[in-house]
Amino acid sequence: MEKVISKLKNLTFTDFFKSLAKHPYTCVVLICALTLPFGMCEKSNLNKFSFIYALIVCTAILSVVMILGKIGGDYKMSAMLFAAAFIYTAGCIYIIIKNDFNLSTLFWLFTIGIVVFAVILKIGGNLNTQTLIALMITCAIMLRLIYVLYTDSLSRQHDVGYFNFKWGHANYIEYWYNNGLKLPDFDVRKIWQYYHPPLHHMLMALLLRIYTVLGIEYDTACQALQILPMIYSSLCMIVSYRLFRMVKLNGAPLILAMAIVCFHPTFIILGGSFNNDILSVLFILLSAMWALRWYREQSFKNIIILALCIGLGMMSKLSAWMIAPATAFLFLYSFFKNIKNAKKYIPQFIVFIVICAPLALWWQIRNNIAFGVPITYVPYLNEKSAIYSGNIPLFKRLFDFTSGGQLNYVYDAFTDYGAPYNEFNPTVGLFKTAIFDEGKNGISVVNFPQIKFTGPILFYISVILFLVCFAAFLISMLRKNSSIDKVTRIFYLIFFFVFLISYYLFAIKYPFTCTYNIRYCVPLIVLCTIGLGIMVKDKKKQTLSSRIFKYFAYIFTFAFCFMSCVLFTQIA
Repeated sequence: MEKVISKLKNLTFTDFFKSLAKHPYTCVVLICALTLPFGMCEKSNLNKFSFIYALIVCTAILSVVMILGKIGGDYKMSAMLFAAAFIYTAGCIYIIIKNDFNLSTLFWLFTIGIVVFAVILKIGGNLNTQTLIALMITCAIMLRLIYVLYTDSLSRQHDVGYFNFKWGHANYIEYWYNNGLKLPDFDVRKIWQYYHPPLHHMLMALLLRIYTVLGIEYDTACQALQILPMIYSSLCMIVSYRLFRMVKLNGAPLILAMAIVCFHPTFIILGGSFNNDILSVLFILLSAMWALRWYREQSFKNIIILALCIGLGMMSKLSAWMIAPATAFLFLYSFFKNIKNAKKYIPQFIVFIVICAPLALWWQIRNNIAFGVPITYVPYLNEKSAIYSGNIPLFKRLFDFTSGGQLNYVYDAFTDYGAPYNEFNPTVGLFKTAIFDEGKNGISVVNFPQIKFTGPILFYISVILFLVCFAAFLISMLRKNSSIDKVTRIFYLIFFFVFLISYYLFAIKYPFTCTYNIRYCVPLIVLCTIGLGIMVKDKKKQTLSSRIFKYFAYIFTFAFCFMSCVLFTQIA
């Protein structure tokens, strides 16, 4: 007991933070879980008790961090800082309650608190790159929570349908909720979206069962399922951080790259989605991370975890297969480079296939055998639909960027939702949906007149930033003097072009406005951000052009993140 007390007395914030940093996935899940009772993921459920709960949680966290961590250097200073922080938190909650639970106010007050906290850490000499990124991730989780609270199953969703309805992802979740693990005894093509592998929907159904067992009202429980996508989106930040560190990003370049991922609208929107996109993205990023770990340390442990990531990714959404070619390259390169030690690799590859293949394909094979469903089945939409663009010449679809006011209306264009035309260019659709997504109640000036100015500003900043990131990725991966080894660069190039080419092939094969969406190639965001981080890191020579590039990168990244926060609080 005396030893424990002695350790606590000598504990510094740096020590305290390092112990938390060893378990980033657990910390993120716990932070997200702590937000769950706060409104049960629906703004209509917010009440004074929600904010009392928030005050208790904030007070507990502040107590641990400020008193136990001794941020001020001694207990007296820590107690004073804690008192000030408690008064600030209580005052913020009072303001929010008085302003009818304004979610925008909640986010900005929280952000101000984070900034003040960062200043205190800086004064105390405890603010470093990892701490700043941790605060940034916390702020990003809050932004995701705000988005989830004002987004329900009918807003900015994809093929979700309705709960207590006949089709869609919501109905698919309810199937597993009502039937346990009993597989459908009918052709899955008969009900919209049932063709998808079931992992995501099973997990959502399990959480729904837990909610209802705890006595939560069914409709409230259905909306509260968004906590899972929110967790997946938040975990993507941690995996992205690990990928950035694997290419030796640190300091300002690492902060730059993390800021884009933390506050990118795509990850915020997918964090509130009821479908399976964000879970598959998480597993794809995890697969990339563990593939590179296996390449660096070719052990059974690493290849087993890699097999689980790819298998579970494809069990979430079949398109997760697109990480496989890059992974296969690492396997083949390692095998032939060390052909004399082939006995070392063959058992590992057998274990990989035995684990990965059944997880990845059991659903498709079962449906193919039972009902003749093609392994790669994707439902084809009605060509008579207004959103069909197959009647437009292919060259125009791919290379026409200006006709019809495409860049004047910066939101994804659906005439059904008030747009002047239907989107037909996959590239333009990619840029637009990366910021605003699409669909009913989508983010557009039609639904949200208040973004008349901020929407276009964010759009054009994002386009410029993405094009710079795209060029930076290609340059950093193709040049010989890159700080990344050749094999890793080839891995990333294969990873990148498989997703990019697949996106365009999919858009050509299924020429519909709803197909031109960033959700079919989300990992490109992380890959391009890696390129920007490397380019900034490698600009060591203080030439005029290098300084201009660095300033451009920092200014545009800050503007992008700030305007993203503005947009998502405006539509709150």
